[in-house]
Amino acid sequence: MQSEEYRKQGNEFLAAGDVAKAEACYRQSVDAAPGSAAAHLALGFVLLQQERLAEADESLERAVSIEPGDADGHYLRGGLARQQGRFDDAIEHFGRALQLNPQLAEAHFNLGAVFRAQGRLDEALQHLSSAISLKHDFREARLVKSLLLLLRGNYAEGLELFESRLGVLGGRQMVEWAALLAAHPDKRRWRGEGLHNSKGLLIWTEEGMGDCIMAMRYLPKLANRGAERLVVLSDPSLARLVRAVPGVSEVMTEVAQLSPESFEHHSPIMSLPFLFGTRADTIPGAVPYLVVPDEMRERWRRRLSGMKGLKVGLVWSGNQGYASDSRRSLAFSWLAPLFQVSGVSFVSLQKGEAAGELKQSGESVFDPMGECQDFLDTAAVTANLDLVISVDTSVAHLAGALGRPVWLLNRFSSDWRWQLGREDSPWYPTMRIFRQPEPGDWDSVVRAVAGQLVSLASSRL
Repeated sequence: MQSEEYRKQGNEFLAAGDVAKAEACYRQSVDAAPGSAAAHLALGFVLLQQERLAEADESLERAVSIEPGDADGHYLRGGLARQQGRFDDAIEHFGRALQLNPQLAEAHFNLGAVFRAQGRLDEALQHLSSAISLKHDFREARLVKSLLLLLRGNYAEGLELFESRLGVLGGRQMVEWAALLAAHPDKRRWRGEGLHNSKGLLIWTEEGMGDCIMAMRYLPKLANRGAERLVVLSDPSLARLVRAVPGVSEVMTEVAQLSPESFEHHSPIMSLPFLFGTRADTIPGAVPYLVVPDEMRERWRRRLSGMKGLKVGLVWSGNQGYASDSRRSLAFSWLAPLFQVSGVSFVSLQKGEAAGELKQSGESVFDPMGECQDFLDTAAVTANLDLVISVDTSVAHLAGALGRPVWLLNRFSSDWRWQLGREDSPWYPTMRIFRQPEPGDWDSVVRAVAGQLVSLASSRL
């Protein structure tokens, strides 16, 4: 069999999802024609898909050395360098790919993403715009561009582009939800019009729990648009919190629980800022907008009453399933300077695998999270704290929504809602932002927080 035939067979296996057989065919293709750039390129691609980066690099380098004018080879080498965090090399390879093929929208998109990570926002926007002009339905590029515009406070254009996320982001509930809508085409997407004659509005939560908590401030405002019946399809972890929001009629946690007769219009929750025409200077910033039942608040007040000094909650890690979690989270050991501050008692608000770091540390931190089954339980604890110190994750949003003081440990490549160069947040008036001066520099952030914590604790003596 010829090299090209092995490669075509490998392509068929790859299209069917059988990566192992595809790799075997591509290796046979290389053996049959060691001087074929296409064979080495195909093998490098399938190795890259398996994140076998060193092997992929070897194959792709060989492909480019055989055929230096192949834009795809340089493009794939750029993608590999980006995965490894070698941004300068990624820029070089993507740039070379565009020299060879200026119409390669994916190279523009990846260059935009790399420039975004480096804080070179003008260049990032330029390349993302080029990607979209070359490929108008490039939803990933539209989404990343929207995040950059929002980061800069351009809500008019950014929020409209942010709607492209619905074609990029997904999950089990989203798939089930799409199936329900396909079966009931009469259920209309709400576009911000008056709802006075509507039989009901359904708001459905999305994947990011912090996003959902942030957008919950808009739920009571839907009554002003005429929503007499407001149903929320919620993640189970948020359901009890949502039920306490004024104006919410009913909360469901599974698509199967929904009755099609219970609503006429629907909207994802993170579309509410767009539908309300939010601008950087019109963000509804009044807090608290979430409510903790008195008996739950009082229970935790009594539980924490014996703690001396400032009661400070800690969260050092987000959801590890999030693609950029390694940049926003830090190891518990980084927080060591905080434990040298006198007059402070610490409370862990950390969930998930990272919570195990606390037990291994030997630090004296009260951990009530085994008793917290959802966000309402966590809110009841948080409502009794003097301060929450958190990385950029859902508990930071929760503390802000409850009107509690919260200090955000923010990564260099900031999320859009924290904007640029600000120490405050228009979304949460009680928030103070401590930013990395450069990627990966948590040491500077934690030292700054420790210094401010000394001042705050001293002021309470």
